[in-house]
Amino acid sequence: MRSSLTWSNFGYKIQALAAHVLLRIRYQVTEINQSGHPDITAFWDGKEFRFEVEAEVTQPRLRQLTKADFDSLIATPYGYYALAISFPSPYWVIVPVEDLISRTQPSPNRVLEALRDKEYSAVWTRAYIEMLRDSNRQIRRASFGDLRDMALSGQGL
Repeated sequence: MRSSLTWSNFGYKIQALAAHVLLRIRYQVTEINQSGHPDITAFWDGKEFRFEVEAEVTQPRLRQLTKADFDSLIATPYGYYALAISFPSPYWVIVPVEDLISRTQPSPNRVLEALRDKEYSAVWTRAYIEMLRDSNRQIRRASFGDLRDMALSGQGL
């Protein structure tokens, strides 16, 4: 998938796929922003969850949420930074925003992995790998807009 897309389009597609991961783990996705904050808003068990989603496109790099990212995520008790790693095999690093608030310097992936919610990251990773396996052809053909519209209508991959 990565080789057929620009870096930017790959990142957007990962953002839409994150919404489909949420559908697979029984969330209701209510908002997916191509620009703006947060990237995804979803509900589960009557609680609002917000996610800032990024994708590792080429190689590990230092990462830091912007003030706008933080402001959108701390507006709910359930704010998360979600990083999709693609190489050597796909997995998710899901970090509660409260664990990032005190960080004043950009963080390498190994720090984000140390701060991640291990169980929640594993749940995302399992759902993501199943989705890639089950819907690979559909994922490759669909645009960000197609995947976004499907997720917002509750139609998962």
